[in-house]
Formats: sequence, structure tokens, C-alpha cells
Amino acid sequence: MNRSGKFAVGVLCSAVLAACSLEPNQLQTTAGATNVQATPAIARDNTPGLSEQYAKLRKQQIAQVDYKLSVTIAKTGEAFSGRVIADTQFRRNLLQPLTIDFAGGEVQGVQVDGKTVPFEYNGHFITIAPEHLKGRKHAIAVDYTHAYSTNGSGLHRFQDPVDGEVYMYTDFEPYDANRLFPHFDQPNLKAHYTLDVTAPKDWSVISSVRETKVEEAGEMNHWVFPQSKKFSSYIFSLHTGPFTVWEDDADGIPLRLFARKSMAEYVKPQDWFTFTKQSFAFFQKYFEVDYPFVKYDQVIVPDFNAGAMENVAAVTFNEGYVSRGEKTQAQRMRLANVIAHEMAHMWFGDLVTMNWWDDLWLNESFATYMANLSLAENSEFDDAWENFYLGTKQWAYGSDQLPTTHAIQLPVKNTDEAFANFDGITYGKGGSILKQLPYYLGKEEFRKGVSNYLKDLSYKNSTLDDFMGHLGKAAGKDLDQWQQQWLYKAGLNTIAANFQCEDGVIASLTIEQTAPEEYPTLREQRTQVGLYNMAGDKMVLSKAIPVTYAGASTEVTAAKGEACPQIVYPNEGDWAFAKVNLDKVSVDNMSRHINDFDKPFTRLMLWQSLFDSVVDAKLPLDQYVSFALSNAGSESDINVIRLVSGHLDTAFVYLNQIAMDNAKRTQLQLAIENFVWQQLQQAPAGSDAQKTWFGTFAGVAHTDKALANARNLLRGELTVDGLKLDPDMRWSLITLQNQRLFGDYAQAIKSELAKDSSDRSQLNAIAAEAIRPQQEIKAKWLENLLDKRDDFKLAQLKYAASALFPSEQNGLFEANVERIVDALDEVNGSDAPEFIGTYARLFPMNCSAKGVQQLSELLDSGKELNPLLEKALKNRRHLDQRCLNMAAAMNGHSAG
Repeated sequence: MNRSGKFAVGVLCSAVLAACSLEPNQLQTTAGATNVQATPAIARDNTPGLSEQYAKLRKQQIAQVDYKLSVTIAKTGEAFSGRVIADTQFRRNLLQPLTIDFAGGEVQGVQVDGKTVPFEYNGHFITIAPEHLKGRKHAIAVDYTHAYSTNGSGLHRFQDPVDGEVYMYTDFEPYDANRLFPHFDQPNLKAHYTLDVTAPKDWSVISSVRETKVEEAGEMNHWVFPQSKKFSSYIFSLHTGPFTVWEDDADGIPLRLFARKSMAEYVKPQDWFTFTKQSFAFFQKYFEVDYPFVKYDQVIVPDFNAGAMENVAAVTFNEGYVSRGEKTQAQRMRLANVIAHEMAHMWFGDLVTMNWWDDLWLNESFATYMANLSLAENSEFDDAWENFYLGTKQWAYGSDQLPTTHAIQLPVKNTDEAFANFDGITYGKGGSILKQLPYYLGKEEFRKGVSNYLKDLSYKNSTLDDFMGHLGKAAGKDLDQWQQQWLYKAGLNTIAANFQCEDGVIASLTIEQTAPEEYPTLREQRTQVGLYNMAGDKMVLSKAIPVTYAGASTEVTAAKGEACPQIVYPNEGDWAFAKVNLDKVSVDNMSRHINDFDKPFTRLMLWQSLFDSVVDAKLPLDQYVSFALSNAGSESDINVIRLVSGHLDTAFVYLNQIAMDNAKRTQLQLAIENFVWQQLQQAPAGSDAQKTWFGTFAGVAHTDKALANARNLLRGELTVDGLKLDPDMRWSLITLQNQRLFGDYAQAIKSELAKDSSDRSQLNAIAAEAIRPQQEIKAKWLENLLDKRDDFKLAQLKYAASALFPSEQNGLFEANVERIVDALDEVNGSDAPEFIGTYARLFPMNCSAKGVQQLSELLDSGKELNPLLEKALKNRRHLDQRCLNMAAAMNGHSAG
């Protein structure tokens, strides 16, 4: 066993050099191997992760592999043990070493066909010399142990502070399956898995198949599972613990839902099963492919790093989807959406899987689009596309305007980069452009192309070209140009309508398309031009004209002769993926009639366009605040209320840092606080609007009067008709008190923990303490984050980092920024991408030239930064500069 020293591992490329696609300077030879010094090879570095180049070469080595995995898990202890047998068929006799991925474990021994063989292990992968693998087929066995995870990846162990029960679950994407067992951890080496698990007697064990038997073994049970279907290892799973379980059936598909005991009382299984059944009914009909994995389990787990994960037939969900109070309709829709999203992956991602991580976007974008389509067409949520616009699409638009925007399809050199590309382009923009494809190709043509793709490539790996080829064939269209414009080019286009009227009718109307200078691509897509006019006391859609536009200018000939509109909206119904720039006539009429539009979706898009103008430094922030306070009180649609309340919360944050006259700052922030409190009191009792305004109030309350109201709500000394505070709402008020050092803020934490000792409360208590504007608290939590992080779970560090420097505490950030920057080198070298993301949270909004300069010095230092960290710092610098631009626009306006 060797854990130190740098060494290179060569692998057989091909008998023909050209087949390797290697540059000459990438070629190496393997020293000491007889008669193979000239064999083309590539070194595998002694580093974490897996490169695409090495994965391609290993795919040329291995023709097929299946795994037999035995795992032993106990309630106590820091590690689990296992034995894996990889039944491996090689394409040719190996002349170079074989590497087996296994990060951070201990290897007790390696056997080939029952015979113990020597090996090397560097903490990242196991190496076996070719002389021990002389045949075309071998059974490679590895006995090992591995520590449980505390950061949510690999096999994560969680002990419930309420009842002491222990739960474990796996999370593997993109490259953490090898933290459960040694194997070839790349998506295009699909395998069958035969699992057996020894675990405590009172536990459930959940994986991709149902067990065939459970044998008693003293205080332990031995669970035996049949061989699974063939799929990639990143969607294999092992979850275990004394879960509460509910059971149901979806037209013959067995359903189970699991949650830990102390959370079970808050789970509403009827919602979960209803949304699950609706999704199955939609997808099986839409895809024309029966669900391929026999049973369907959903497991709700704590400390989860993502929203959910599409493990084959054993999907994991973040406990954030379980509310400890009454869910709003938006929260119920988010749950339905994530259930549908993960289920869509069972076909697209699990049945047919990307060949490598460069097609990750397609995997996630497709599930994003299909989830929303499922909700829109087969659920109670008839406003699903409004919510898509409000959430996913705004995320995409925001991401596409950052300096780190990228093409949807781009090379992924290694698994670290795959992790870095989980962003608003991967999910949001990809999902948005898939949403507009059915308008471009035809809805049935798109559906048929998807169905044929799934049928033709079941249990196989695929590429983007496979998918687009099936769509193009079904629609009878060549999509090469579309792919080049939309998938291989970055950046967000802006569209605007330019129209002239004569004698009360439209004489001409064109769609003008522009692109940012750094991303000059002009694209083709289909949209609708909406023409609006007042009819009585309502602003109504008088005409919606479908049009395919391309290039800088497209004439909309069908608009000629239509009644002259008061407002033209060039993306009616949100068909297109484009930023909308309203013409002056439309802006003036929209400003006067924002509450007269009869369609809530239209109001939603117009409010968003208005706030986009603020962010783009075209409309002064104070003008938007005044407009919102004058008009938002009349709004009744919950989605528009959610949007505008969020804008006011964001405006309040900006006002904390924008350089401006302090008297005006005080006036604006007080006006927001008073308005939000008024809306909270006036909203219908128990309504979603009431809960929405409560959330905003907890973000903007800052005067003694408002803080006293918050404290009295918490104590029950003040009530708002219909407002019931659940435990998480209570914590938002406690955090507010600590943020402002108001009242008995420290005692409030202790009192709440005495009532509720759950892990969620303990995490909220960390955030409530870390947010205090006290230097000793900042120093304490920075020490915990930067020097003592191994003493904490990742979830605890995330809560602390996110709360440490709110926007009004910029002075405290400045007092500690040197300490944060000093830790950069150590963090940058970390092999834990989850922590790197947590560290990046320590750089908050800093709306100052000094803040921009600080980040520029880090980025321009010449250091090779981890991709996640570099991306976060670039985006932070951009957002700080944007805030400066907004400040200039507002101060310029104020100066007259």
C-alpha cells in the first residue's frame, strides 16, 4: 500500500496512434515493461477526480463490467467496510496498468480471480499492474473500509439530535460513487449491480431494487438484493436507517416514501403520492416507454447538498421540501416540480445516459422542461409556466448576463469542471431553450423525436448529436444551424418591437434583435407579438401574432392593418428566450395601467421588465421603489405578489450599501418597511400572500417599532389574523432580532432550542448567532470555518457562512477580509468542492470601488484558482460593479 509519492500510470491507448487523438507531447512510455516502450500511453496524475481524456482511454480498455458489492454498516463507529467484485471484460490484453477509482478509503487487499495480487493506492485510485491481468476476463475483488461522510457526498452519516437515531444515504453525482466502493466511476461504463448489506436489525435498506430476502444475524440483519438493471454508477444508491415508511401504488408500480422518525409528523404522504402518480401517468404516455425500473422509492434525507437526486428507483430529496407548517401553493408546486423533475430522469439520464459530463446540461435541462410540462398538462397547477418564468427563467437570464456565462454545450475536461457547471445555464437556459423548441419544430414532432430517442438508446449512453438527430428526423428539419446558435454560443439576446401607426392602424411593425458586444450571435426563434389596448377599464390582449424572427430585424407582416396598440409585448406567452426591451409608448402606458392588465402573466412579465431596467442602471432604484409602493398594494395574483415582494426585499439590500444621502436612504427603507407591514396585516387571513409578505417583513424590518412587532409576534403578544408561525417562521424572527441586536436576542435562541432541539433548529441557531454585528462573533465563526471546519458538518458551515456578513454589515466584512483572503490558498487546494462553494459565500455584496478592486487583485494574482472558486469570485466582482452602476444611475437622477 502506497499513499505518498507522485507517480504516473500509463494506459493502453490503441494499436493505432491516430485512434487516440493525442498530441505528440501527451505521449509517454511505460518504463520497465518488456517490448512496450513505444506503446502510446497517457499518464494519470496523482490527483483527485477523473479527466475526460483518461476516461476515454479507460473506456477503450474495458468492454463490460458488473459488480457484486457487500457492505457492512453499524450504528456506531466512523467507517464502514465492504468487498466489491468487479467482473470485468477487457477489449484486448492489457499492456498498461489498470486504475480503479476509490477516493479517501483504506484498501485491505486486492484479488484477481481469487489470487491476492500486489497493488498501489494513492488515496485517489488503486493501480494494478498489467502482468496480473493477462486475460480478457477477470474477477477483480477489493476489500476496503471507508469513513462515513459528513459533507453530504459519498455515504453520508447523520445522527438525529432529537432521538439519537442514525440514518445514512448516498449522493454521488458527478464523481463520488467511488467513495462508497472501488470501481470505474464514469457514466459510460454502465453495469449491473448485485448488492448485499449487513445493517442494524431495525433499519430499512433501500437501493435500486427491492430485496429478495432479509436474514437475521444477531443484532444485525443481512439484506440480499437481486441483480439490478444496467446503469451508470453515479445513480446507484444505498440508503439505510430506521425510517418511517408509507406505501402506495401507481398503476402497478410499487411506491414507497421514507422519512426519518422525527420528521414523519410533518410529511404529507398524500401530496407526495398524488404528485408521483400524476407524473407517472404523464411521462409513460408522453415517452411511449414504460417505466423501466419496476419499483419507485422516494427518500427524504437531512443535510442534503442539492434539491434532489435521481438515483435509479430510489430518489433522494432534501428535507427542505418538508415544511413544519402549512405549505403555500407555491411550496406545494415546488414539491410537485422536483418530484416530476427527478422522475423524468428515470428515462432521460438513467435509462439513456450521457456519455460524458459535457452533456450534463441536456440531462438537467430536459428534466427541467419536462417537469414543468408535466405540471402544466397533468396537475392542479395551471400556473406552472408562470412559475417557470418567475423562477427558473429568471435564474437563466441572470446567469447568462454574468461574466462566467458560457455556451450551453461546452467541453468538460474533468469531473471538477462538471461540478462547476451546475448553474443557471445548465438548468435554466437549457430548460428554456428546450421549452421554445416545440414551438419551432411542432409539439408532436418534438414529442415523437424524444420517444424515438429513448426507445433506440435504452440502457445505452448517448451524445447531444444523438438527441438532436432524433428531433430533427421527427420534424424533418436540419437542426445544425439551430445547434450552433443556441448550444455552442453564449450570451443573451434582447428583442424590442418597433412600430408605426397611421390612421389608427399599424403601418409597420418589426422585431429588432441585438446582442451584447462580447457575445454577438443573433439567433432565430419563434415568438408571439402581443398587441394590447384598453377595453373599458381593462388592458386586454387584442391580438397575438406568432412569428419566427432572425437576424437584426424581422418584419411582422401579419401586424399590418391591426388596430394601433397602446402596448406591444414582443414575447407574449413567454415563448422565446430573450430579454425584452419595451418601446417608449409601451413603457408609458404600462406605467399608467400596470394594474389594469387582465392577464396576471402579462403583469408578471411587465413588472420583471421594469426591475430589469433597474438592474441595468436604466431606471433609478428609488423610482422603482416609489412605483412599487404606489401600485403593488392593488395586486391580487400571488405570483406577481411574490415577484414584487422579492424585488422590494432586494431593493432594501441594495439601499444598505449604495452610496447616497443618508436621509433619503432612511426615508426609502422606512417606506419599504411600512408598506410591507401594511400588506402583511391587510392580506387575507391565512393566505399565501400573507405568508409571502411575512417573509419579506423578516428581511426588511429594521426600526425599533418594526423589531418590537417582530419580537411580540414571536412571543405571542401580538397577532395578525390568520398568521400561524411555524418553527421555521419563528427562527426567521429570532434571526432578525440577533441581526439587529434587539431585545433578548441571545435568550431567544436558547428558549427556542429548549422547545425545538431538531437539527433544523440547531442550524438556524448557528445562523442566528453568526449574523450578529459583533466582531467577536465574526472572529469565532471565521475560525470555525477556516481552521476548525473538520469539527463541523458541511451543513453547519453553510448556514454560518451564509449568515456571516449581511449587506448592512460591510464594515465588519472589511475588518475581516484580510483573514478571509489569507485562507484562500489552502481552500483553493481543497479536494472538497462543497466546501469551496461555502468559502465563496464569505465574499458578500460590497458595493464599492474598493470591493471591486479587492476581488480584481485576487483574480489577477496569477494564481490558478479552483474553477468553482474562480467562477464565484468573478460573479461577485461583476455584481458589485453592477451595484455601483445602479448607484450612479440613482445619484444622477437625484442630482437632477
